[in-house]
Amino acid sequence: MKLLSRLRQIAMVGGVETFGVAMGGIAGLLIVNVMPKDQYAAYTFLVACMTLILGITDLGLAHCTLPVVGQRAGEVRWVVGASHQVFRKRCLLLVLGLATIGPYWFYTSQQHAWSGWAYLAASLLMVAVVLLTLREHYANTVLLILGQIPTLNRIAFSSHCVRIAFVGAVLLLPATSWAVTGIVAATAAASFVSVMLYRKAFRTQQLPDAHLDEADTKKVDAQVIRIAKPLVLPAIFYQVQGVITVFLASLFGTAGMLAEVGAFGRLAMVLIVVARVTTILLFPAIARAPVGPRLGAIVAQAHLAYFAMSALVLLTSFYFPQYWILLLGKQYASMTPLVWMVFLASILMNASGFAFRTLSVRGATAGQTYSIAVTLITQVLYLWLVGVSDLRSVLGFGIATSLANFGYQYFLLAVRWLEWRKDVVDGAQARL
Repeated sequence: MKLLSRLRQIAMVGGVETFGVAMGGIAGLLIVNVMPKDQYAAYTFLVACMTLILGITDLGLAHCTLPVVGQRAGEVRWVVGASHQVFRKRCLLLVLGLATIGPYWFYTSQQHAWSGWAYLAASLLMVAVVLLTLREHYANTVLLILGQIPTLNRIAFSSHCVRIAFVGAVLLLPATSWAVTGIVAATAAASFVSVMLYRKAFRTQQLPDAHLDEADTKKVDAQVIRIAKPLVLPAIFYQVQGVITVFLASLFGTAGMLAEVGAFGRLAMVLIVVARVTTILLFPAIARAPVGPRLGAIVAQAHLAYFAMSALVLLTSFYFPQYWILLLGKQYASMTPLVWMVFLASILMNASGFAFRTLSVRGATAGQTYSIAVTLITQVLYLWLVGVSDLRSVLGFGIATSLANFGYQYFLLAVRWLEWRKDVVDGAQARL
């Protein structure tokens, strides 16, 4: 019965996440097909700026909540209080994010002649999306730890429906300079609906607005510092790496190349289903599981399943790229031979993130700083040997970067996995 219940939960979450990705994919593909390349380039750039700002508010903090809560996930006041204490720091880092990305936004906007009231309004709306997203992340984390999966599914479903409806309405209007503003407004509207639904869920379930006392605050802060400290530099570095192809295209390429890089990113959205399902179902289980054979089995089986699914997607992109490129429209048809490169880079990067999350939910964040050196050496060698003169070389740069991350993260995971098993053996010997 327990297995059947787990399978039903996986099916439910997988169905909702698949629907969400499908709705997001449809919205994204509508935008790619309908919006002119120059406007889609501006939209891609603003999304990259938003991603970087959110990344700076993180600096490893997003990986602290689950290990801080640990096996006290059944204590509601502790879950809410600990989550609030972690996310309070993210809000404080928002000022740093805005101050850091502001000059990059200004320089690139001037370089590509993106200006006017419509572009300024879109930029301000993107800041509003950042604020709403931080609130979403906090509420989502609390409900996730408390196991409120049906509530999360309902909120996600409503948010996706709102966004696709707004995007469709905007794209039905004549294409003007305000099209980008309308698309960003659709994202803001979806986030606003999510926040309102989260607030309603908190009231319905009578979740207290709990704050930790001074002793618990110091305890949580000490744990957060221990977990996040090794992640600060890697977090900054990898947030930039997450949008590195967009970054390179925006600074050294044309608006057309920037639009092509953004369009290719839409094709890899199919991989998001696996990432979201594992975030909701797998990682909380890994965080709660005691060290032992069960923990090792969960980790091994999850990663093998991920590799199998990723390999299937990669094979379709290699042998049938023409069907994938149909999703983007005729203006991107020349990119057909490069589809496999996009999927390979995305699969490697997502897999490295999968390995990293497996480590971080157990609080095993040591050694992450050295990954910066591994990645930088790989990137310098690639730039020295190949350079970045066209779209193919930019995508190749992404593959090289992803491969470096993949190799390093799975090296750390293999070492830690062996230590977890060694702890079990040592414990058994001690009892004898």
